[in-house]
Amino acid sequence: MNPREKQIREVVDRLLFEQGVYLPIELLLAEGRLLYADYEAWREGECDYLEDLLFGDAEQSHEMMQQAEAYARALGLTPEPQRYLSWGIGQGKGLRFSPMSGPESCFQTGYRKGGDAPQMDLLMESPGATLANGIIQALLQRDETEAGRLLERLFEVDPGHHQLGGFEQLVASAGRGTPIDDIARELQYMQQELGPLAEEILGSAARHFLAPQWRRLSQALTQVEFDPCKPELHGSYTSLQAEDWRQVKASVEAASRWREQPLLLRRHARACGRLHLDLQALTGWFLLCWRFPEQASFIANEAEPEWRRSWQRFLELDPELPDRDFPAWLLIDHPGLARRLVAERCFDDIDPPEDFQVTAELVQAAATKLVGADMMVLRKRLQQCNPGLFAYYLRP
Repeated sequence: MNPREKQIREVVDRLLFEQGVYLPIELLLAEGRLLYADYEAWREGECDYLEDLLFGDAEQSHEMMQQAEAYARALGLTPEPQRYLSWGIGQGKGLRFSPMSGPESCFQTGYRKGGDAPQMDLLMESPGATLANGIIQALLQRDETEAGRLLERLFEVDPGHHQLGGFEQLVASAGRGTPIDDIARELQYMQQELGPLAEEILGSAARHFLAPQWRRLSQALTQVEFDPCKPELHGSYTSLQAEDWRQVKASVEAASRWREQPLLLRRHARACGRLHLDLQALTGWFLLCWRFPEQASFIANEAEPEWRRSWQRFLELDPELPDRDFPAWLLIDHPGLARRLVAERCFDDIDPPEDFQVTAELVQAAATKLVGADMMVLRKRLQQCNPGLFAYYLRP
């Protein structure tokens, strides 16, 4: 099994653990092949085929879905047809992933453990249960009118339904379109009431209901400057909750002196990673290591998979290096990285530490197989300013 196939299997396992079902759409989102904002655009009918919005080569995404499907079948999971309908104007229109039958069929099939399938019993066949399921589907389809209509019927048919109050709150929130008077109070409501309630009733699909609510908050926070004492009252936070990575990046960059705030550095690096702006993301993680090394450990959970794996190898070094040395060590571990960073002028407005600059010069010189007095001077400089790093540079 190659490393890529192993990684795909790990993602499928995680999705099964978290959601109880494997869906190709979740694989594409988890692997960074698709932005959630682009998925929403497709659901709103702005694009005929979802594969046109994928990052990278569509054939690679097709292959990834095929490998995940083969693994799901090998696990003995039960296939379930999926059907995606449009949101907004023209609601209810069937949507397609690809004009080709193979990728289309693969995308439109999910897999669930046999024992995890919903059990139909007398309660589930009751009119109240049918209406409740209809409300859930309407909320996920962002059909506020239908959700409201079904809620009125549920009041009439089953006024004692155990989720009636929750449905009423979700339907009322879905119809909110008025300006926000108290942003802090609205944020608290999202975090402590609406978010948990949506997750309780809608499960893993709650993101589809909550994303517009988070965007509404982001719009209200457009002119609000970042305050490190209230870090969640900023558009970068609410956009992150909506998985709108383009807006996260824009919100951070609109903040004054954002590179001096570790939390904004992290949000920016995370957004760049999801947007496949790899070198910009890496530059952000490097800055975090140099300026706020006590927060460098967030790389383990927030960076893209390749750099998370590098971080883990860095932590396993013996003897250990301080976290601030991760950027320079990474150049040694990835010799071609220094040239890419220089070519993209990633540090034009940043002054890296001396040991990093010297390491970058050394690995670039080594790549050209140049030796001589200049090389010896660079080695001596690195040995003087960072003996521990120099020792790793000399390792074969």
